[in-house]
Amino acid sequence: IKKRGKFILIDLKKREEKKKLRELCHEIVKDFSEWVRNYEVDDDTPPNEEECAALEEAKFEELKAAFEEQAQHLRRITTLVEMKTLDTYAALDMRRGYLYRRFADDVEELEEQAGRMLAHCVKTLETKVSEVSDMLPMTEAQIGEEMEQMKNVLAGWIETNFPDGVGGLDSYDDELPDGTPSYSEFLESVGAAEADLMEKNAAAIEAEVAEAKEEYSTMLKAKVNEAINKAVEEIIQDIHEDAQEEFDYLDEDARAELLETLAQEVKDYGASRLDE
Repeated sequence: IKKRGKFILIDLKKREEKKKLRELCHEIVKDFSEWVRNYEVDDDTPPNEEECAALEEAKFEELKAAFEEQAQHLRRITTLVEMKTLDTYAALDMRRGYLYRRFADDVEELEEQAGRMLAHCVKTLETKVSEVSDMLPMTEAQIGEEMEQMKNVLAGWIETNFPDGVGGLDSYDDELPDGTPSYSEFLESVGAAEADLMEKNAAAIEAEVAEAKEEYSTMLKAKVNEAINKAVEEIIQDIHEDAQEEFDYLDEDARAELLETLAQEVKDYGASRLDE
């Protein structure tokens, strides 16, 4: 039980680090989006495409340095940190050109942006499903909260980065690259993914309960067997201690034979009660 408690404590610490990592990944992308939204030009002439690219590159390096400084302390999930770092940097890289697009307003650009954003939504869903799958079993409410949080984050990101937000995106998601869903189709896929996670969770709960029952059954049997063996030893010791007075009418050899017979009967009875 102590060992199981230790594993639970370690698991809780890993979950805390996973939560911290998700927050870091969200913050670095959020910070870039806010920088794009709040960027102000020095004069009435907005930066051209080349200037925007240079400004974005400098901002990327600044955000990556800040991210790596904090992520290096998450030592229990180093492999996940490496994976999420790549995903997060890919998400940042996908936003190259956002500063320039802030100053451009044509349909072709917006359609391309819609495609990239929806592709990111699909990738985010895949990542979320993988993360939640790794955390199973959990309550159905927790699964719902994870998926709802993801949808809210994406919706907020779209509201921040696409003209007129989700409503505007819906106007530019008709001409998308093959395999890229519209926003409404994406939401349908989120519902399907959540339903699938619920099924996997039910199976995980069943397996976890079965494993716990087996572990506790083995532990309890061991405890009962230990108690039986201890009781047998104590009874045999009591018989020997009382033998001199209890069987004073027998000579030493007869008394020894009787004690051996009684001790064997106690041992046989105790053995019959042991659960192998």
